[in-house]
Amino acid sequence: MQERKVVLITGGAMGQGRAHAYKYAENGFDVVLCDMLEPNNESFQETIQECEKRGAKVLAKCCNITSSEDMEEAFALTWKTFGRIDVVIANAGVINFGYTWELTDEQVEKVININLIGTWRTDKYAAQYMLKQGFGRIINISSTSGLYGTPKLATYCMSKWGIIGLTRTLAKEVGSKGIIVNALCPTKVKTPMCETMEYVQFINDLTGHHFTSVEEMYNGVPFLEGDDIASMVYWLGTSKEAGKFNGRDVALDLGTLQ
Repeated sequence: MQERKVVLITGGAMGQGRAHAYKYAENGFDVVLCDMLEPNNESFQETIQECEKRGAKVLAKCCNITSSEDMEEAFALTWKTFGRIDVVIANAGVINFGYTWELTDEQVEKVININLIGTWRTDKYAAQYMLKQGFGRIINISSTSGLYGTPKLATYCMSKWGIIGLTRTLAKEVGSKGIIVNALCPTKVKTPMCETMEYVQFINDLTGHHFTSVEEMYNGVPFLEGDDIASMVYWLGTSKEAGKFNGRDVALDLGTLQ
């Protein structure tokens, strides 16, 4: 009987992380979900149960990606439980808004610590274990905001540009050792992160629209679905074709880079 493969996802309880978990679970992977939420949280429980319905064994852990201790423990527990880590998806991230000259130290440090340093910390432990086994794929979730500047989004752009630099560097370091590292750069996605009036106002400022609700925004501006990203992340993590390139940023942009 063929041994089941294992995927570890940060920010795995909901949003994009949930979509990735479902995609891998329904394709024969066991799933490790790391999230700031406790596993007994209602949303987290929904993700766990749906993965199990798809046939996956699930290891769920409350984990702060800004903590080396938490991340080291999460990877060690994954290795102890499954004995392998085939794919790691560095998905966890946050967003905030403000013109560059208005931002506080706290705003900048929060986003950099979670999005960029958290991704580095995820990649660090992923690489350590993948080097032990001699194979693996790491997928860092950047953004089209890591490819161009956006007003009032300095913190997010800074962090997502940094993820691309990290991806290219790590790919050069481990590419000869059987490990593939790439970054996916999606445009706007329908996730809880976008479902706030603060985000709606950001889109209004950016586009000149006057949306009064999340629903109006979703109907008026192109957004990716979570499944769109999950399909690409699954392809990057499993396909023979995606193993032919390394250290690349792959844009899923709905034409925004034209």
